[in-house]
Amino acid sequence: FEWFQNALVIIKRKEKWKLVTKHIPFKFEASVSDDDKATLYLHGTVGGYWEGINFNDVRNALASFQGNEIEVHINSYGGDMFEGIAIKNFFSQRKETVTVIIDGLAASAASIIAMGADKILMPKDTQLMIHNPWTFAYGNAKELRKVADDLEKAQVSVEETYLKRFKGDREELKALLDEETFLTADEAVTLGLADGIYGEDEPEEASNDAETNVLDSLMAKYGTDEHEDKGKRNIERFAFLFTQKRGEQ
Repeated sequence: FEWFQNALVIIKRKEKWKLVTKHIPFKFEASVSDDDKATLYLHGTVGGYWEGINFNDVRNALASFQGNEIEVHINSYGGDMFEGIAIKNFFSQRKETVTVIIDGLAASAASIIAMGADKILMPKDTQLMIHNPWTFAYGNAKELRKVADDLEKAQVSVEETYLKRFKGDREELKALLDEETFLTADEAVTLGLADGIYGEDEPEEASNDAETNVLDSLMAKYGTDEHEDKGKRNIERFAFLFTQKRGEQ
């Protein structure tokens, strides 16, 4: 299938699933500046299967680098989850300081790559998208049940990746993954999935005031004085998703 070579995004709208093909032109560039900073551009689909962003190219590009800082620019709808996890782990194991800058969108496997950075920065107009792993499958009932079992195991890998940064607990994260959530830069910072807005000062520490209900509790954990009104609007949406999820259990 020719269209399968592009990253695929499933968007849920009014209880109906719409399959949308998305394509960002492939761009893989690596350079080293005079101040010993390496810069990588990872644009396009994640995964060697699609001749896109892959672990071997990233590793080879940095094989002889001995500087102090790596800056990674990402713009991708995602792709192969385990390729993304491999690249994420490669960045997290580097001795240099790794900074990821989201150039447009870091969705799905691309958002996983971003989680390997020491610092994630997002310009105001960029987004991060997180969701549950999914796949295409065919076969008999036994084979399809195995696919479902494998997806549940992949789900654990995805959750562990985000939980290293996410300010909430696993159930709150699952609520966002279930909804295939697109996060603005401010929302990603509020939830701990990004560290700051590119070009702005570092965000202030979150308030530690504890409250009893879900909304106030989430606000106490994730909100900041600097973005109080905006954070409240963000958390109202997340709290609604979380309470809905609990009501279904």
